[in-house]
Amino acid sequence: MINRIRKSFATAEECKHGGKVQDAASILGREPLDFSANINPLGYPPLEDLILKEVRNIAHYPDNSYRKFRRAAAKFVDVSEDCIVPGNGSSELIRLMAEACLEEGKLALVPTPSFGEYTNQSLLAGADVLKVAIAEDGLPLLEDGLLEKADLLFLCNPNNPTGRLLSADQVKDLADRCENAETFLLVDEAFIELSRPEESIAALAPEREYLFVMRSLTKSFGVPGLRLGFGVSNPRLSHILNLARVPWSIGSIAAAAGEHLLGCWDHLESSRQVIKKEIAYLENALKELGLEPLPSQVNFILVNIEASGLASDILAEKTMRQGVLVRDCQSFGLGKGYIRVAVRNREENQQLIEALKKAISCRD
Repeated sequence: MINRIRKSFATAEECKHGGKVQDAASILGREPLDFSANINPLGYPPLEDLILKEVRNIAHYPDNSYRKFRRAAAKFVDVSEDCIVPGNGSSELIRLMAEACLEEGKLALVPTPSFGEYTNQSLLAGADVLKVAIAEDGLPLLEDGLLEKADLLFLCNPNNPTGRLLSADQVKDLADRCENAETFLLVDEAFIELSRPEESIAALAPEREYLFVMRSLTKSFGVPGLRLGFGVSNPRLSHILNLARVPWSIGSIAAAAGEHLLGCWDHLESSRQVIKKEIAYLENALKELGLEPLPSQVNFILVNIEASGLASDILAEKTMRQGVLVRDCQSFGLGKGYIRVAVRNREENQQLIEALKKAISCRD
């Protein structure tokens, strides 16, 4: 049987993610505090009434053009509606671009450390993957010759798991290089609304041939259960991707919620204020534990835990037993010396610090 399956599928490996609340709950007998997934600490704006109203439409197929959602997304990033590609979260959009740009014999470039789905979806498409280092300025180390050989380059901004934000000018310069090399550039801005949205280059995408910029409502508006995002590109590429995407991949409830959420500007502004304040609190508290948090400009922090004397998987297990999930960063290629923690509200952040303190001090 296996020899009749596409080779890239038959050799697929699990791409590890955080957010395994249900798995932990089955062990603990209660729902844990999840610091392993990077969701808006204020959660989502009120949606209950909208969802109850939209339930009446589940007897019908969604509008596969997602016209209302695309219109709201276009307004949100100040582009034309025909430049928007709706998606069932960032993962579907990454897969769609990988399938569009890659196949056997083609090359994807993935800065490391970064989000695992870039590698995963590229391999599933049958392409070769080359992981490239990230320079001190936060950009991938790329010679022009290598960039010209590649078919697709991924860039996460702000980067996951490091929390580093590149300026719009830095990303524009990289986009210029990709245009000259005729190499597609996927810029994943899933977290930029919780950082500095003015550094987005989404509005630049309609002017470029090889640029695709993604946004995620999952992270920004705290709705991972709805699975919702969108991409921005030039009208021709958007048309191709909209024809190629899976029909009705966004349910009618999620699409209606997305249209509403994209108008909740005040919620995002309040969220950014909370995140900035809580980053400062967490950085100081983590340092007091003898740990080394890396500077972050978004709603999560990468933490060097080597001084604790514990491996990341052991520390993650110890905190889980206390009802707090943190992200073991081995799957990012960082060895056993790093964890990543989300930024939540003050009371919850205090519980994180207490769980880490107990885990580090208890050696049994």
